[in-house]
Amino acid sequence: MKRALPGAAARRAVLELFRAFSHEDRLTVLLALSLNDALCVSDLAELCGATQSSMSHQLRHLRDAGLVRRTRRGKQIFYALDDQHVAAILVDAVTHAKEKRPAPRARG
Repeated sequence: MKRALPGAAARRAVLELFRAFSHEDRLTVLLALSLNDALCVSDLAELCGATQSSMSHQLRHLRDAGLVRRTRRGKQIFYALDDQHVAAILVDAVTHAKEKRPAPRARG
């Protein structure tokens, strides 16, 4: 069984991927980008209720993880998902979360 498991480097890469998903603002950015071709930093910051500086910091984490890419258009920088694998992971994660969410407790 041990031979069938991914190697240590692959496991570390998966851990880094999940770390990138584990911050609320980063997850919000990824979800927003999955619904849009590209968004600028100011739009993403507004969406998350964050400063542009804070958003740039979170976007750097996502770039370092290989989840988003950036493009400069004039003075603005736009971000997009790096590839469709990222969107597929998000769809699967949201579907799983919705299926596993506990039913609301009855009030009474």
